[in-house]
Order: sequence, then C-alpha cells, then structure tokens
Amino acid sequence: MTSLPGRFLASPGARQLVRFLIVGCLNVAVTFVVFVFCYRTLELGSLLLSAAGSAGAWLAAALGRLGVGSIDAAVANFVGYLAGMVNSFILNKAWTFEARGRTWQQMQRFVTLNVVGLLGSTLIMFAGVDLLGAPYLPVFVGTVVLTTIFHFFGNKHWTFAGSGSDGIAGLGERPR
Repeated sequence: MTSLPGRFLASPGARQLVRFLIVGCLNVAVTFVVFVFCYRTLELGSLLLSAAGSAGAWLAAALGRLGVGSIDAAVANFVGYLAGMVNSFILNKAWTFEARGRTWQQMQRFVTLNVVGLLGSTLIMFAGVDLLGAPYLPVFVGTVVLTTIFHFFGNKHWTFAGSGSDGIAGLGERPR
C-alpha cells in the first residue's frame, strides 16, 4: 500500500506543483540577482531619471516633495521581474505544464497574468521600500510569496490549461 505522501506526489497536479516550485526557485534566483545588481550596483531609477533630462529632474523633484528620495527599488524590481518572467515562461511551458501548441495564446495569457503580478509587486516594493523606507529584503520575500501563489493558479487554470499532458481544460473550455 502506498503512503499518503507517495500517492500525493504520484498525482499529475502534485508533480506540476513540485515542478512549478522548482522553476519558481530558479525564477526567484534570477529575479533576485538581477534586482540586487540593478538596485545596488546600477541604481537604475536614478540613472533613468538622469537620462530623462528635465522631465526626469521634474519627476525627481515632485517625488522629493512627496518624501520619496529614490525610485531605485521599484525600477530594479521591474527589471528583475522581467528577467524572471522570460525564464518562467520557457520552463513552465516546456517542463512544468508540458504545454503544447497555442504558444502565441499562452504567451499573451502569461504576459497578462505577469503584468498583473508585476504591477502588484512593484507597487508593494515602491510603497514598502521607496515610500516607507522598509528594508528591501523582507519586502521582496513577502512579494515573492504572494506572487508565487497567484501565478501557480493562474498558469495552471488559465495560461497553460487544456494544452498539457494532464488534460485540464481552460476556463470555459471543454477537454479535447
């Protein structure tokens, strides 16, 4: 007789979850490395404001009047998130959900789902780090936990639904 954990891990949904978490860990590493590099080394927010000339100076002054000294964390989060997103699509399509065909539709759904996650996580980073001055690491970790839950269910039941080996249909679709 197989144990409960053994039966759980033998199910297609559990395999997907484990693969998703492995890909997610790799995505977190990619995102974090790019985030830290952009935040601590490049200071991209400041660089972008400087490159924007007078418009950037106006925006920096307006943010300064609001008590915001920098947008470096928000910009670094944006760039890091994009790097993780590219990695995530490739690995989740091919390995986690074993999705075939409909690449263009899957990419559109994936991008839509990730834009929502990106906007939410960037807003959290801006509010937590840039506006309130919280340490970036705890804010980053909390953001990752929330977006991971959101992305698993969104990808499983919408982005890659109905195109993998498990036969799960997309929302409103019948299995083929």
